Amino acid sequence: MKIQTSAEVTSLKWDEKVIDVNEHHSVDLEFSAIDTGGGFKDPMLDFSIPLRKSIEWSESQPNLSLTLVDPNNENKKVSFSFNGEVTVSNQQINGRIKEDQLTREIIGFVLNLLR
Repeated sequence: MKIQTSAEVTSLKWDEKVIDVNEHHSVDLEFSAIDTGGGFKDPMLDFSIPLRKSIEWSESQPNLSLTLVDPNNENKKVSFSFNGEVTVSNQQINGRIKEDQLTREIIGFVLNLLR
């Protein structure tokens, strides 16, 4: 199963360095997993965050901290940190959060965006 949606990023940190995002900064999300009926096998969440200006980065596996908000309901949000492979190109951050760092809270947030 694959689900594509979007949310808003209200905070973004790259190795403790705050990346400036505006109030309604979007993030594209793609959740994929094998639906086993009682849960998900091999879940992963791909994300793409456009940036207003380029950032300096020195490593491809930074510690990223994000807060995502449902664009239709500010009270629905999820905050998380992860260390993983990311790429930066054309003023955009692309990354993948794999099952070992993908919590039920994050999966629930993404699935609730579809309702």
